[in-house]
Amino acid sequence: MLNKVAIYDPYLDTLGGGERYCLTVAEILIKNNYEVHLYWSGNPDIIKKAEQRFSLNLENIILEPDVFEIKPQRLYMVESCDGLLNCLAQNLKKRTQPLLKVKDFYKKIIETKKYDMFFFLGDGSIPFLFSKKNILHIQVPFETKTNGTQKFSNLFKYKFLDTIVCNSQFTASFIDPSFQDKIKTLYPPVDVNKFSPGPKENIILSVGRFDNILNAKKQDILIDAFSSLIKNFNISNWKLVLAGGSIDDPSKNSYLQLLKENSSALPVEFLINPDFNSLKEMYSRSKIYWHAAGFGVDQNLQPQNTEHFGISIVEAMASGAVPVVISKGGIPEIVNEGDTGFLWTTTDELVLKTVSLINSPDLIEKIKANSLLACQKFSKENFENHLLNLIL
Repeated sequence: MLNKVAIYDPYLDTLGGGERYCLTVAEILIKNNYEVHLYWSGNPDIIKKAEQRFSLNLENIILEPDVFEIKPQRLYMVESCDGLLNCLAQNLKKRTQPLLKVKDFYKKIIETKKYDMFFFLGDGSIPFLFSKKNILHIQVPFETKTNGTQKFSNLFKYKFLDTIVCNSQFTASFIDPSFQDKIKTLYPPVDVNKFSPGPKENIILSVGRFDNILNAKKQDILIDAFSSLIKNFNISNWKLVLAGGSIDDPSKNSYLQLLKENSSALPVEFLINPDFNSLKEMYSRSKIYWHAAGFGVDQNLQPQNTEHFGISIVEAMASGAVPVVISKGGIPEIVNEGDTGFLWTTTDELVLKTVSLINSPDLIEKIKANSLLACQKFSKENFENHLLNLIL
C-alpha cells in the first residue's frame, strides 16, 4: 500500500490546466488517506487561490521546499490582431535541453527515496526519481530532438519510471517511441457534476488565460470572428464574453489591454480572474462556446502551441453550451463533429458554423443534449477510478 506521496509542479503559480490536474491528484489522494507532500517554495497562498479557482479541497496538503530548482521560463508571445508572430516557438527551441538542475544530486536521491510514490509534472525532459513508484506526467507535447548522449541519458532515467501519464492521446503521440510501453493516457479530471445548464442567454463564451504562455488562447482571433459575425450576418442581439486569468495586474497586461482596445466598439465583455462560482454561472448562461488555441499553428512542428486537451470545453459541454472549437491538438478527442459540437480550421468555418447554430435553436438543443451525456466520460469520478487503479 502506498501511503506517502510527493507531487512536483514547477509551474504552480500559473494555475493552468496542468496545475489543476496535479492538484486534483493531490485532493483525490488526500481523500483516500494518503499523506501528500507538494514541493513548492513560492508564495504558499497559491494553494488557497487554487482551491478557489478550481473548487478543490487541499486543506491537508503538506508543503515542502523545492529541491528540484526548475526555473521555468515565462515565455510570452508578442501578438497583434494584424499578424501573429512565432517568437514563442522560436524561444521553445532553446528549451530542448533538460531543465532539471539540482544543487546536490545525492540530496535528490535521498529526498525522493522518502516517498512511496512520486508524481512529477515534466517539461519534456526525463527526471531522475527514486521513490518506490515513479510517475512522470506530461502535459505538453514538446517536439524536441535529442542527440546520442541525451538519448542514452533518457533511456537510463527511463529505467526508474513506472508510468508516463499523458493528458491526451495527442500528447502521447509525441513521446519517444522507445517509451511507449509505459505510456498511459489519463484524461484530465473535470468536475462535470458541479456544472449544469441554466436559463440560456445569447452569449458566446470563451475561457482561457490572457497571458499567452505556451498554447496561447488566441482571443484576438475570436474578436475578429465575432466582428465578422455581427457585420456580415446581421447578428445584433448576441454578445461575446472572454473569461480567464491574468498572472500580471490586468491593467499592466499588454495583451489584455490590446484585446479590450480592439473590441471596444463590439458587444464584448471581459471576466478577469473569476472565481469558480462566477465562471460556473457564466457557463450556465451561455449558449455557444468558442475555442481557438492552436489557430495558425502547424501541430506537427509546434504541438506545444496547441490545446493539448481542453478542460474548459468539457466544462462548457457540462453546462449546456454547444462547443464550436478548433480542430487542433487533443480537442478532436473531446468533440465529435455534428454530434457533440462542431470543429473548425478556418475563421470562415467558425463564423459559418456559429451562424447555423444561431439560426437553428432546435440544433442547439440537440447538440446540447448529446454533449451533456458525452462529457461524463471526462468526469472527476472516472479520473479518480483510473488514477487509483494506476497507482495500486
